[in-house]
Amino acid sequence: MVNIFLLFLWYSKWPWLHSVPGKLKNPLLILAKLTVICLFVGFMGGYFSHLLIQMKLIPDPGPSILDHNDMSQFQFFIGAVLVAPVLEELVFRAQLTRFSGMLVFISLIFGLLLAALVKTYWGFLISPLIFGILFLIYRFTVAGSVARKFNLWQRLFPWHFHLTALCFALVHLANYERGIALLPYGLLYTLPQLAIGLMLGFTRMFYGLKYAIALHSLYNLFFVIVVFMKQ
Repeated sequence: MVNIFLLFLWYSKWPWLHSVPGKLKNPLLILAKLTVICLFVGFMGGYFSHLLIQMKLIPDPGPSILDHNDMSQFQFFIGAVLVAPVLEELVFRAQLTRFSGMLVFISLIFGLLLAALVKTYWGFLISPLIFGILFLIYRFTVAGSVARKFNLWQRLFPWHFHLTALCFALVHLANYERGIALLPYGLLYTLPQLAIGLMLGFTRMFYGLKYAIALHSLYNLFFVIVVFMKQ
C-alpha cells in the first residue's frame, strides 16, 4: 500500500501518459488498498478545509444542500453510490487517455462555467462552438502528423490531468447552497474533492476506468454510511 501511495504522490506532482494493464493480479486487494488511500487523502483534505474555516482564514461556506435533503435514503444511496460515480467518471476521467477527449472536456467546462455565471442551462450552447474552434485549430496544426500530435499530447497531458481534478473539485461547490458564490475561495472548500479527483485520475491511468468507478463508488458508500449514521 505504501508503494501505491508514494507512486500516487509522485504521479500527482507531474503526471505522464501511462498504459493501462490488460488484467491485474489480485484486483480486489488492489481496490481495497486504493480505497484506504482515497479515504485517507479525502479525510486530510477535509481536515485542512475545516481548519481554514475554524481559523477564520476563509469565510464559513454556510449550509450544505444535505442539510435540507428531501430525498429518501434509498434515492440518496442510489444517486451517490451508483449514479454519480458512473456519470462523473465518464465526464472527468474517461477522456484522460484521448487527445480528442480533452477537446470535448474543455468545451463542456466552458459551457458549464458560462451556465453557472448566467444561471441558465442555455450557457451550454457555447460548448459546440468552443469544440469547433479547438477542433479546427487541431485539424490544421497537428492532426496531419502522428508524431507531432503525440508530442503535443505529452506536453499538454500533465496540465489537462490537473485541470480535470480541479474542475471535479469546483463542481462540488454545488454541494453548498451558496454554490458559485463561494468563489474565489472555492477550491479551499473542496480540498477533499481535489485530493479524491487526483486519486481517481491516478487510478484511471494505472488501473483502468472500471477501477476508478469502483473506487469512487466505495468512497461515496463510506460517505453515505456516515450521513445515515448522523440522521
